Amino acid sequence: MKRYSANSIPKILLLAAVVPLAAGCGTSEDKTAVVAPPVSEVQEGPVRVKVEVDPASPRLSDRPTMTLSVDYPTGVTIHKTPFGEVIGDFDIVDVNEPLPKIEGDREIVQQVFTLEPQRAGKLEIWPIQVTFTDTRPDGDGRAHTVETKPLTVEVGSVIESESPELAALRPEAGPLGLPFSHIALLLWALGISSAGVAGWFVWRHYHRRQVQAAQRPLTPAEIALRELDQLLAEGLAQRDVKLFYVELTGIVRRFIERTTHIRAPEQTTEEFFKEISTRKTFPAEENRRLKRFLEAADLVKFAAHHPREEDIDASLARAKEFVGYTEQHTADPNHPDAHRDPREKETVAC
Repeated sequence: MKRYSANSIPKILLLAAVVPLAAGCGTSEDKTAVVAPPVSEVQEGPVRVKVEVDPASPRLSDRPTMTLSVDYPTGVTIHKTPFGEVIGDFDIVDVNEPLPKIEGDREIVQQVFTLEPQRAGKLEIWPIQVTFTDTRPDGDGRAHTVETKPLTVEVGSVIESESPELAALRPEAGPLGLPFSHIALLLWALGISSAGVAGWFVWRHYHRRQVQAAQRPLTPAEIALRELDQLLAEGLAQRDVKLFYVELTGIVRRFIERTTHIRAPEQTTEEFFKEISTRKTFPAEENRRLKRFLEAADLVKFAAHHPREEDIDASLARAKEFVGYTEQHTADPNHPDAHRDPREKETVAC
């Protein structure tokens, strides 16, 4: 028969005593009302849009978050919705854009807004419009708009409901029973419980790895190249060359923001180049090429310049080359070519 040391028996008895104590601490009176978060979820054709606010019932001193999620299949182009400084009865304090997720043949892009309530009471969040173009082979190639429903958020101003009350105190607990004396049976129960917990952790780890593999985030270069391919597939340059250059430079600026954390989409060309020159983000020659590219694009966007078809093709190729060059040299800064541009014979187009 297996013997147990004098030091191990008190530990086992203490563990057995804790189990009924923990079971007696929870009663049916602990149930609290759970308020569902304000959500609006709509679908138009292949695109699903969801707006959700967290927490469901913030206080006036809180800064709740509003998450805008757009779920769409590959081949559909989503046009970014412009936002001001307020949305309904809330001020927009900050905006964060996580990297897109891929689930099968669909993509999910999100914008997370940090909000500040303007007052207490029932506040409204305005409907949000999302515009998309179905450029898939079986799509109609036209622009469509999805609009969410307005949301109502209850904002509290006091926390009196959280103050302790004597009437809410639970009565004193009764006496604890002695631990079960059959130690062998207790050890068997503990072993079975441990095996169950270990199995649950193994399953959770395996399931999490499968989910992470299915939702691998794209790199900034993959996102930019995919957006450039979609822009070319839309044929926007033949319909509206000015809008084409707006989208083209926007893709390059967003790529720079994702790789350098410079807020390029919000700056003018002059402000942007002043910042990257100060930081020395790119090699000098690459800075000059990028500056000529953006300044030439500004001529089309703001000075009514009409580029030739070969200039448009060259601009698209220049954007792809910049994305590939930057990805390569930022990934390996110690590479011998990290500060040398190998495209010495390239003719610069806008």
